[in-house]
Amino acid sequence: MCFRNLTSSPSAHSNPVPGESCCPKPKLAALTLLFLGGVLLWGALTGLAKDKTPQSKTVTGVVSDEADNFIQGAMIELKDLQTGKVLDVYSQEGGQYQFTDLRLDHDYTVQATYKDTSSEARQVSSFDTRTRPVLNLTLHKPKK
Repeated sequence: MCFRNLTSSPSAHSNPVPGESCCPKPKLAALTLLFLGGVLLWGALTGLAKDKTPQSKTVTGVVSDEADNFIQGAMIELKDLQTGKVLDVYSQEGGQYQFTDLRLDHDYTVQATYKDTSSEARQVSSFDTRTRPVLNLTLHKPKK
């Protein structure tokens, strides 16, 4: 809304030019605000995308025997080669297992055992850039 001083005497400076208004153009102001809002939203979204970089690694897989039968209850051992720390989990239904929150800059070995069988030790390298490597483990009977 625009107000003019109606109490002052008319002068050469107070006469509006034909076709001009003393009020700012509402379309221009709305477009400017819309543009600035878009720029701020774009900046926020690109900033969020940068924050989505993974901070850890998750190793998953399944444990099976030589006949490709899934093994539930096998113990899977994960060893951090930098610290020597060992984590154990047991395979679930369908032979599935998972280790989460592993450091990206560490190397690990993963091996499964079940009764009198074991898998070969598999390695997860810090040079492997995948954040969700899948290591399927096959149990082998001991050679006599």
